[in-house]
Amino acid sequence: MLSTSFPTSWKAQLRPGDVVKFRFPVDDPDNPEAKAKRRPCLVLGVRWYGKIKLVEIAYGTGAKSGANRGFEIRVKGGKAKAQAGLTCGTRFIGTREIIVSVGHSGFEPEPETGTPIIGHLDANGMRRLLSVKAMLKAHGNTAPSAIRARHLREQNRERQHANRGFPEWNRASRVSIPKSS
Repeated sequence: MLSTSFPTSWKAQLRPGDVVKFRFPVDDPDNPEAKAKRRPCLVLGVRWYGKIKLVEIAYGTGAKSGANRGFEIRVKGGKAKAQAGLTCGTRFIGTREIIVSVGHSGFEPEPETGTPIIGHLDANGMRRLLSVKAMLKAHGNTAPSAIRARHLREQNRERQHANRGFPEWNRASRVSIPKSS
């Protein structure tokens, strides 16, 4: 449990795997007046720029979608959700992240605790976090393009299979079919 007597202490304790309440910026060209919604976000990393502590935060959503497959950290199941401080299954999108200082006004402390930290990933979630970070590092800024390319390859493969029907080479040969007497 975090100390409530020093509300700023959460800034020093923030670490990768923490789930925080943060007003993630909205990028909606159809609705330029859209306001940032307070949502659970995942701390992907913490780094220092001189004396300024920066936090890399991934967008969290409860939407069940196939978007961003491969670059997401899913939290589902009773124990995992409880440990992360979540009430419903949540996907943290690794390709939708921002870097902010710990003093950013988007962090919204919970009234009961005085901290925006609501939980932490379990061991499986942390393994997935490390895996996603490694993939993001490997793909760099092209990660969203890699997702789209893989999705298009899968769609194309499915379309080719549907057009072919049952492949001829997969049919049993006459030699292997026993003759009936």
